[in-house]
Amino acid sequence: SGGIIMAEYLPIKSSVVFRLNGGVDDNGKMVVRSVSMSRISPSVDADSLMSATDALGELLAFPVFGVEKVSTDSLEN
Repeated sequence: SGGIIMAEYLPIKSSVVFRLNGGVDDNGKMVVRSVSMSRISPSVDADSLMSATDALGELLAFPVFGVEKVSTDSLEN
């Protein structure tokens, strides 16, 4: 009786990307700038990350309009 082997994700690394409003170009389109911060704990909860990114966002040169958490995981069985 063989058991079913379940695959799982194992976190490797995480980062946060701030999307910034860099003003408008000559055509009136928003200029999007990005700032990345690496070495974010893959297991950080959303509330803690939001508190940190809200505080850090105030230090950036341009207004923040979006924040993304980017994670890299390995697939193991």
